Amino acid sequence: MDVSQIIDRMAEIKKAKSELDDEYASLQAELQVLGESALENTKYKSVSFSGTSDKATVTIADKVSNVMPSLFTDIFGKAYNDLVNVTEKVELNAEGKRIAAAVWNKEYCEGSVEEIVNALNCDEKAKKSLMKKLNGKNFETDKKNLMKIGCLSEDDAKDNAYLVAEVIAWNKIQSIIKLNNKGEFSQPALEQFILNINAAVCVEQSTKVAVESLNE
Repeated sequence: MDVSQIIDRMAEIKKAKSELDDEYASLQAELQVLGESALENTKYKSVSFSGTSDKATVTIADKVSNVMPSLFTDIFGKAYNDLVNVTEKVELNAEGKRIAAAVWNKEYCEGSVEEIVNALNCDEKAKKSLMKKLNGKNFETDKKNLMKIGCLSEDDAKDNAYLVAEVIAWNKIQSIIKLNNKGEFSQPALEQFILNINAAVCVEQSTKVAVESLNE
């Protein structure tokens, strides 16, 4: 190719790439709307759609932003250093964000992981293993462990993984309140904790679409 042909071809590729990027973004937006609609009024944070040989997963993620970080010391009290990254900029660490998002989204409920695991239809060896692996930090990991170790269907694994996350969040909230109230837990203390969380942070949800092969 001479210089002119090289430049012309590069221009063609650039234009085609731009058109493909625009088309991909448009298709991604359509899929995002479908995913958000499918997840509406559920506690699920992700949903997958299948193509011929690939699949796309739409995931909604929580973004926790500080609004009134000065309240963090009142909220977490003695647990402050365990849940807040103390630097020149005060911000929640990953565990603190999980608790804040759970409170903001009302994604917590009374119970225990032991009760959930004991209700599963699997042998004692599997239950013992699940007790060690289920931690509520990563939904996908908990779901896969419930499917692989507990032999649950994907839908049942999803339900139980979300329930695990909610009861773990509840127990952590309860522990923080007890820690800062001389070992006592009360409804007024819980209501104040929730009020402080909702004043101290803002949780925004973002949606991500990931496309992958069905054979993976």
